[in-house]
Amino acid sequence: MNSQPYMPNPEVDKRLLGNLRHARLEMEEVGLQLEEVIAKLDDNLRQQRSFRVQRSLNRARTEG
Repeated sequence: MNSQPYMPNPEVDKRLLGNLRHARLEMEEVGLQLEEVIAKLDDNLRQQRSFRVQRSLNRARTEG
C-alpha cells in the first residue's frame, strides 16, 4: 500500500479551476438574463392591469 498522499498535477488543477470560474460566470450571465426577462414580464403585467383598471373606470363613468 502506498503511504504517500496523491498530489494532483498542478496544471490539471489550474485548468479545472479556470473551467469552474468560466462556468460560474456563464451561470451569472444566464441569471442576469433571466432577471431581465422577469422584469419585462412584470412590466407587461402592470400595463395589462392598468389597462383593465382604466377600462373599468371608463365604463363606470359612462354608466354612471
